[in-house]
Amino acid sequence: MIRSIRSSRILGQVLVAVLLGLGFSGWASARSQAASVPTVNASLGACSVDFTVSQKLNHPLYNAQISVRIAYGFLGVKKMDLQIGTDSNGKARFEGLPPEVHDPPLRFVVKHNGRTKTVDYWPRVRCHAKYSVIMDAR
Repeated sequence: MIRSIRSSRILGQVLVAVLLGLGFSGWASARSQAASVPTVNASLGACSVDFTVSQKLNHPLYNAQISVRIAYGFLGVKKMDLQIGTDSNGKARFEGLPPEVHDPPLRFVVKHNGRTKTVDYWPRVRCHAKYSVIMDAR
C-alpha cells in the first residue's frame, strides 16, 4: 500500500514536470516566432536585402511598406511585384532575389504615412545587402 502511494506520487511529479516542460517549450517557440523578421521570398536566386526603417533618433517604424518590381528572364519579359510591411522593430527582409536582373538596379520603394524614399539595389555588385532607411519627419 505504501509503495503504491509513493509510486503514484512520483508519477504525479513526473507528469507535472513533463507538462511544465511542454508549456515552457511552447512559450519559447512562440517567443522565437514573434521575434522573427517579416520575410518575402521571390524564389528567383540566392540574393537578399535586409531593411531597417526608422525615423530620426533611431525610432523604428512599424508597418512601413516596402515594394519592388523585379523584371527578369530574357529581355525582362517576366515581372514580379513584391511588397512587405516592417515589424515593430522597423525590420523587413527580401530573399530569393536573382543575381542578375533586367535593367538594374532594382528600386525598392519605402512608404510610411505619405512619405516615400527609394533605395537602389544592384544584386550583381552586392548580392546580400543591408539598408537603413531614415524617413523624414512631417
